[in-house]
Amino acid sequence: MADRIQGITVEIGGDTTKLQTALKGVNTEIRNTQSQLRDVDKLLKLDPGNKELLLHDEGLLEKLGITLILSKEINLTPLLLKK
Repeated sequence: MADRIQGITVEIGGDTTKLQTALKGVNTEIRNTQSQLRDVDKLLKLDPGNKELLLHDEGLLEKLGITLILSKEINLTPLLLKK
């Protein structure tokens, strides 16, 4: 029978401090944007027709999407550099 791989550890030879700092900043931005979205959603439940809130909500969703893409790119950077 085939053995099952329990886990893989990848070690990057080099200083990843800047990478970790960038990722930490992006994660903070994601949390802040999600918090703002929750607040806007609560306000929209009280006033669903508020166009200003709808536009703000749309802008936050766009910002969150861009930030998530950036987060993925930062996470993939070590793998791309290793090639």
